[in-house]
Amino acid sequence: MFILFGSPRSGTTLFKESLNLHSGIFIPHQTTFISPVAHLIGCISDWSKAQTLITQLIVSTDDYREVLAPYISPSEVEEVLGSAKPTLAGILQAIYGRIARNTGKSICGDKTPDDLLSIRKLEQVGLLHSDVKLLHIVRDVRGVMSSLKNVIWAPEGIEEYFPRLWNYTNLHLHNAMRGRPNYLLMHYEDLISNPQGALARVTDFLGLPFEEAMLDNNKRAPVLRNDASHLNLAQPFLNDRATSWKSELDPQIIKHCETTATEALQVFGYIS
Repeated sequence: MFILFGSPRSGTTLFKESLNLHSGIFIPHQTTFISPVAHLIGCISDWSKAQTLITQLIVSTDDYREVLAPYISPSEVEEVLGSAKPTLAGILQAIYGRIARNTGKSICGDKTPDDLLSIRKLEQVGLLHSDVKLLHIVRDVRGVMSSLKNVIWAPEGIEEYFPRLWNYTNLHLHNAMRGRPNYLLMHYEDLISNPQGALARVTDFLGLPFEEAMLDNNKRAPVLRNDASHLNLAQPFLNDRATSWKSELDPQIIKHCETTATEALQVFGYIS
């Protein structure tokens, strides 16, 4: 299995929905169980007790019925966890391995931007030291902030603290995984400017051939394309979104981003 990591409004949904057009790949809608399971594993060392609680946690999440139940039943969750390795990586491989089997796909993955906020805990319980494949998409924080200012769910004042979160979380994951064969860094800007090249890199990383179908915006995200937060999903890859922040974002916010997220902006090549 694999996990697609990225900050909110960094193109994770566009990335995920493009991958879902591949005949051998499946990623369900956003889940909420990975970080809670990581915290549970981190505080209960007795696997026999943890296993029961983890099973109950997964099938009791508010989104389980809609997001996971169509692809793996509660009894199957209990079954696969019964033989899973007692690690977060083992749990994820067991669950997504069964989902792949049930959906007839070659590989399945998970995509939930909130999990990047728990990157230190995921590292502590061994996920970053496992062989789970990690896709990491990064978008210039100035572009992220421009996008966040256009969604109704963004908290008031997010421009004050989010650049610091973007800086820390993306750097932490990148520094921990850089150079590892099971880690692939993708820039949002590369995805929208050269989608075929970017997606071909990803399918090669996942051990699958590239398929032209992944470029078909007419078939992308049939469920999400009418969501107010994802209206561009139905559009072709919009290259102008890479630099639109220059005209859309308040100069003071741009300056704040550059001041508080300097290190990651430099590491990821957005400033010199």
